[in-house]
Amino acid sequence: MSQPPNKSQILEAPFLQANLSPLAFRFSAKHYYKCKQDFICPDKFSVVPYFLLCRSIELSIKARHLKQVRQKTVKDSYGHNLMKAYTALKPKDRILSETELKVLKEADDIYHDKGFEYFVPEHAMRGYKNFPDLIVLDQIANFCKSLETPEN
Repeated sequence: MSQPPNKSQILEAPFLQANLSPLAFRFSAKHYYKCKQDFICPDKFSVVPYFLLCRSIELSIKARHLKQVRQKTVKDSYGHNLMKAYTALKPKDRILSETELKVLKEADDIYHDKGFEYFVPEHAMRGYKNFPDLIVLDQIANFCKSLETPEN
């Protein structure tokens, strides 16, 4: 029997079962990335681009995991932890260089505690020096999009 609406992104019929979660996550990842590319900061600094890139990375990686397991398992296993989700990928999908991994870890340390979503006075007092390199973070998000191709 099918689950109630909005509880799952799995559609079932007597002759068909389709897992739409990877596709839905890929679309959202692409949209977050596009939002970052279109973002024009009205001030000298904003945490918004960091959040948009991290969310895009998270959804791209999770889309990969969702090909194998259900959404609840992915959520319970990784939460918003980018490094945990990334290191759990198959070796052929772990495409980041050591420099990129360092930047991903720096981003993850802030992102999984919602530090890019809410004002954190300590970050501002340090002049955001603990923030990752935004250009490299953008490259990571772009690389992670390669995980999204349907043939992979």
